[in-house]
Amino acid sequence: MEDFEHFEAVFGFRPDIAYDHQTVDHVLRNRRALENELFFDRLLKTLGVSQASKLYPPRSNQDLRTLHERIVSSPSPDHHKQSLLYYILKDIPHSSQLAESFAKDYFLPSKYKIFVDGLWFLDRLRFEKALDHLTEPALVPTFPQEILYTLCRHAPKDDATLPLAYFQTVSPSITSNKVLEALFDVMCRASITEAFHFSRSYGDLIHRTLLEYLISFIHLSAAGDIRAAKAIELIGLPLTEEEELWFEEYLLEGKGRTLHGARDTLTARQIASGRLQDALGDGKDLNGCKEDGINWMTLKASMKQG
Repeated sequence: MEDFEHFEAVFGFRPDIAYDHQTVDHVLRNRRALENELFFDRLLKTLGVSQASKLYPPRSNQDLRTLHERIVSSPSPDHHKQSLLYYILKDIPHSSQLAESFAKDYFLPSKYKIFVDGLWFLDRLRFEKALDHLTEPALVPTFPQEILYTLCRHAPKDDATLPLAYFQTVSPSITSNKVLEALFDVMCRASITEAFHFSRSYGDLIHRTLLEYLISFIHLSAAGDIRAAKAIELIGLPLTEEEELWFEEYLLEGKGRTLHGARDTLTARQIASGRLQDALGDGKDLNGCKEDGINWMTLKASMKQG
């Protein structure tokens, strides 16, 4: 077996090989879709390969040789270097067996191979295939927040399955506000109740912020049956006294006061929690129009009449 540090040992099947224009364009397009950073870019930088984004994708045979040289001369262990080369071999069109043969010939540990396969599928925007690999129990989570954010950001509006499956399986520690907001948005789409209970796992400041986000999420959703169902779920949440105070302050005095239907939501919450007198008082400014199919002025009048 030849030393992988020699270019010909890895690419000897075609020493003059270069990425074709279609492959280069595909990689660049996907990089833009991933906010200008591929997971392979992250991996190259993490493993000490300098000027990573300028080297990949290689646009000529000389660029590929330079990238290979930078990889094999990096300070990383051999298996890490081989993992990077394995990724590159997967890029070669119609040559999937080349990567498999390389992994076999150099005894690339299965956990490295599975992880790189997962990143490769992420970079190709094939998220379901990526998840199959990245939730493998043998893997130590690497880039977990970045992966979760990517899955949240690319999740269809009516399907939060993939990001929630990754979150529940890997249980990453979330320290980024951007990632937390993306995850909570996905949770709100999936289940108002589950999102509410998730918000309680944080301290008061973030807990309150997430509750306010939950309220605004529903009010800013498109009108219709789905919004109505989520609104009913919202007003029926088992709030503590402190959460009740946050709820009311947000809709009466905070940024939520400008949301369409804010006072109607507050009145509905007061009715749902048995505070009819508060509802009659706070509902005095309601304009009589229907909110999610309910005319609150009519309801208020009927309550006054007993």
